[in-house]
Amino acid sequence: MQTKKDFPYEIDENSYHRFEQKYNVLYRRLWDKSLPTYGKIFELNIDNHINSGEDGYSQIDFALVAAGWTVYEKFPFAFSWHREESIDIGYGVDWMKEKYPVRDLKTFTEKTKKAAEFYGASLVGIADVDKRWIYKTGFVRPALTSEADSKERIRKGDASNSILESPINLPEGINKVIVMAIEMDQIAISTAPAQPASAAAAVAYSKMAFAIACLGEFIRNLGYQAIQCGNDTALSIPLAIDAGLGALGRNGLLLTPEYGPRVRICKVFTDMPLIADNLNLIFIKKVENFCKTCYKCADACENDAITKDKDPSFKPVTISNNPSVKKYYVDVEKCFEFWIENSGDCGSCIAACPFSKIKRFSSSSEFWK
Repeated sequence: MQTKKDFPYEIDENSYHRFEQKYNVLYRRLWDKSLPTYGKIFELNIDNHINSGEDGYSQIDFALVAAGWTVYEKFPFAFSWHREESIDIGYGVDWMKEKYPVRDLKTFTEKTKKAAEFYGASLVGIADVDKRWIYKTGFVRPALTSEADSKERIRKGDASNSILESPINLPEGINKVIVMAIEMDQIAISTAPAQPASAAAAVAYSKMAFAIACLGEFIRNLGYQAIQCGNDTALSIPLAIDAGLGALGRNGLLLTPEYGPRVRICKVFTDMPLIADNLNLIFIKKVENFCKTCYKCADACENDAITKDKDPSFKPVTISNNPSVKKYYVDVEKCFEFWIENSGDCGSCIAACPFSKIKRFSSSSEFWK
């Protein structure tokens, strides 16, 4: 079992506090009037992009992106903390009420990982829950509502700030987290910042929703608790690092040995008995040394949001950074400003990262061929 002191990044324990989700720049745009992007979202420039005739910004490109979000936005069970009621779909429900007796912990852990991969995870790891990474406060989705419905008032700016400040407390007994990484399409990402790259992210989010919904029900069918999460509830990157999936890169993203930063992260918290994975210390050291001299992500960033400092530091750039950890801080305010201008997320730093293993960059036209 790993302890806090095993975490491979320096943390100022005297000043570290659990992060409040409302400071995430995607939420800050709803209440922080000091932001240039206050009240803005992607639709602001879409008509101009479509009418420009620019490759990668046509109506068909934007249609691909919006459709990619379908499962993530519209599937109401994706982010459930518990099963509202047991519905008999033909298999009965009584057998689900008893906890599955785990006799061989190693084999049971391997089967749980196999289930996660079977449901769509490209990578899967398990970590002990570190409460430092649980949001102190955040948005709590109402039960059995879709992402789109649950955040409709927030997106319109009609909700009060208090809706973003619900205390986040995991239920009693939850002590493990299953972290999954979903690969994003390599060719689509290589077109960044054009819209096929945004579509790759959108599809990965829908795959996340599918995977965590299925894995959560798998766990509940065995009689245990499951809390299904995307970006909500807790910080995904440190949990993924704890679970042995990779390391933190200069671009502020999880780098994995298999796909680099070309992944999206989701997780399921549970009280199911599982063996936690070890940190990938060899890869973490490799990334630490590599990022000190590689500036490809910073060079690719159109808004200079990624630092070119040689060494990481404890100095956050914005209140949207999680402070008191020694790392490369990204100016996410500048990043999000480009997203608004681009009418979608970007992905240029992902495509440029050598760990993404993209040997050739493609145009949107080439993606469609």
